[in-house]
Amino acid sequence: MKKFLVSVLAIFLIFTFCSYQVFAKKIVLRAQSSYPAGLPQLYEPAKYFCDLIYKLTDGQVEVKLYPSGAIVPPKQVLDAVNSGILDMGFTWAGWWQGKFPAAPLFGNSYPNGMQMQEMLGWIFSGEGLELWNEMYRSHGYNVVVLPPYGMLGSENFAWSKKPINSLDDFKGLKFRTVGIWGKCLEKLGAQVISLAGGEVYPALERGVIDAAEFATPAIDKKLGFQEICPYLIVPGIHEPCAPLETLMNKKKWDKLPKDIKEKIKVALITSCFVAINKALKQDAEAMHYFLSNPKLHVSKLSPKMIEKIKTIGEQVMSEIAKKDPFFKKVWMSQVKFRKKVEPYASLIRLPYPYAGR
Repeated sequence: MKKFLVSVLAIFLIFTFCSYQVFAKKIVLRAQSSYPAGLPQLYEPAKYFCDLIYKLTDGQVEVKLYPSGAIVPPKQVLDAVNSGILDMGFTWAGWWQGKFPAAPLFGNSYPNGMQMQEMLGWIFSGEGLELWNEMYRSHGYNVVVLPPYGMLGSENFAWSKKPINSLDDFKGLKFRTVGIWGKCLEKLGAQVISLAGGEVYPALERGVIDAAEFATPAIDKKLGFQEICPYLIVPGIHEPCAPLETLMNKKKWDKLPKDIKEKIKVALITSCFVAINKALKQDAEAMHYFLSNPKLHVSKLSPKMIEKIKTIGEQVMSEIAKKDPFFKKVWMSQVKFRKKVEPYASLIRLPYPYAGR
């Protein structure tokens, strides 16, 4: 009897140990950002997520993050996740407009787009994340869109080597931008040139382009646009905020244990929250730096210019919607959500800014 009990105990211990080993098997995910290492608000939140998920899982999940171009070019991250070359990708949906006309809507890259709280509300409590996944799934892509790993605030409207005092000044201007805003600028007579982020500074320096928009004050300061452009124009009506896209290979995602999936989602939401709050301070500090630079002329778009840009944006959006049913579906989902929340937002918004004491 004693030998029998010892045998049973031994079998139990072996089974328990093996079960633990299976459960605790280390998961290594290969990921790449579309952005250079160290770039605030674009790369840093992805790094924060990777560190956080490692801690939350006691080292069971390790996401090996590579910077832009380390494995694939920055604009090939989606295809690399789809094919399995990458397990995860940290990028921006607007890059894929050539494949999916609706992609810029998930990047909020169009005139008079959604404000940050509206966009977050649409993604998490509206139809946003569901439609985001539908865009890729309906085209047979083997990817899952997870919660955004970060979100940018309002971008700068333009860095320019020439003054822009009216919309007529865009005529003949060689302007770097992407997406729907590029189509709007073409209607204003600009010559639109699409360049990756790392190509913008040298293009401005060599005179290949006259003006450009890229990102937020903190990011633009890091890239040094203030060193070669004497004119900065705000606000970024073409992109009031920008959710950053988290992609994962679907086959890889489906194989993960349920608890690990939930921890990944929690880590992404946390990294997005932290990124938003860091960016507020970073952008304020960068803008203060710009305003205190005597060699830099900072100006705001006039109300008349803003209204005209809104009108042109509406025209371009309508033209695309007529050609692409899914674009229209996503756009109308955003419009419906805004009609629901904007009256309340305007009701509670303070009528004056805080002046301090």
